[in-house]
Amino acid sequence: MKKILVITQNFPPEIGSAANRMRGICHYLNDVANVTVWTTEPHYPQKELYKQKDFWQDAPKGLKIERIQTKSKRFEKNFFRRLLLYVEVLFRFYKMILAEKNTYDAVFVTSPPLSIPLIGLLAKRKFKAKFVVDIRDLWPETLSALKGISPKIIRYLNYRVERLIYWKADKLIVNSEGFTEYIQKIIKDKEKIHFLPNGLTSSELALVPTFSRLEKITVVYTGNMGIAQDIESLFRLAEDFQENRNVRFLLIGYGKHYTEIRQKVLDKGLENIVIKPPESRRKVWERLQNADIAYIGLKEHPIFETVIPGKLIDYMGASLPIIGITSGYSKKIIEKAEAGLVFNKNDYANMKNNLTQLIEDAHLRQYYGRNGNEYAQQNFNWQVNKNLLYKIIFED
Repeated sequence: MKKILVITQNFPPEIGSAANRMRGICHYLNDVANVTVWTTEPHYPQKELYKQKDFWQDAPKGLKIERIQTKSKRFEKNFFRRLLLYVEVLFRFYKMILAEKNTYDAVFVTSPPLSIPLIGLLAKRKFKAKFVVDIRDLWPETLSALKGISPKIIRYLNYRVERLIYWKADKLIVNSEGFTEYIQKIIKDKEKIHFLPNGLTSSELALVPTFSRLEKITVVYTGNMGIAQDIESLFRLAEDFQENRNVRFLLIGYGKHYTEIRQKVLDKGLENIVIKPPESRRKVWERLQNADIAYIGLKEHPIFETVIPGKLIDYMGASLPIIGITSGYSKKIIEKAEAGLVFNKNDYANMKNNLTQLIEDAHLRQYYGRNGNEYAQQNFNWQVNKNLLYKIIFED
């Protein structure tokens, strides 16, 4: 059997789409190869979370996992603390490469951050292995889009590292087809780029709600509450639906603006908004199964038009009708699947009217929800997409 070294900064029991993606990739690769995972102790979005046993119930079984300890504790709100964490992780993995006695046929790394594929490049040279880079986000472009969170010199260096990694990789994997054009302009070789979407397990896809709802409707939002997410429009909806006692808004997540959002709910006295701290994937899926409508919101910027958020795939897999603000690739997927309704920032009145219709029409919710689940069964199903993974990794 082939021996594969996977290097990733995010791995279960951590939450978030990065860790969940790596769970699926490593699980299915381990069925056909000997997989060793190098990762950090769980720290995203906060280390303290993983003192709770509930999160560790989601940790993968049957994998050889080596975790490094990090000194950095809280970093989600501060770019420079995050940068220090990346540098610390880079040097600790570098020491592991120097000390490693085993050899590997392939080195699989995932980005962001770019420090991980940079380490993977060193591993490729030492082990003379195939170098596969998984790209979950166009990180330098995102840093440039979010001006003010990092110095220009950092963004400049990131672009240089990005080009080096793309050129040196034997194969590049993207989780969004929206990334392909950008990467192709750098490497001039579309054949090296492979699309492998985030996926759901058969058991997750099978957890389809019965659609037998009570009169009280729950609009749910899960995941990151950061710079890229449009939470303001969700707040505006909650304010406009305050008088409707049969509608509540449930937010489950973390991120740069999490504390600020909690305070805003208190200041405005929005009793129809419930905010939950980060929860295990298992618990979040239970919440999705008991919700009725899912909200998605991305701020307007060309770079955000290339992504497909992990929460969107979860919503579709959980058979939830989707409403919100987004554009580009994620909007294309929702409309192609007929899984919900999305609008631009200037079309709030239309979004509000359509949310009213979804709240009042159970059959319409069921229609969009089932469409989303069927699309996810065909396109975001690990049981199907594992064959794409095998083809990428093992074929020349």
